Amino acid sequence: MGLNSFARTLARQMDYFSRSPQDSIRSVQGEISQVKDVMVQNIERVLERNDRIEILIDKSNSLNNAAFAFRKRSTALKRKYWWRNQKLVALVVFAIVVFVYLLAASACGFPTLSKCRN
Repeated sequence: MGLNSFARTLARQMDYFSRSPQDSIRSVQGEISQVKDVMVQNIERVLERNDRIEILIDKSNSLNNAAFAFRKRSTALKRKYWWRNQKLVALVVFAIVVFVYLLAASACGFPTLSKCRN
């Protein structure tokens, strides 16, 4: 009885210690696998984020270039209309001067203005 019970206890202990490291190794390997999967997902997210950031940078550069071109075109258009306005003002002033001259000339005798000289 003593030897038989010792043999059973020894067999149980051997079985426990021979399986236990395998179970702990398997559980550690499972945890490592899970951590590896999480890290792969994180790396994929970082790469996707990097792609989105690059797209955003490209779009902002494009928008900046478009804004610069718009500013140049708007400045050129502003100058064009300023000159057009100045020409129109000069034409109106010239027309008023001619009208006043013709009005004065018709009152003073047109070609020579002889009535107004005396």
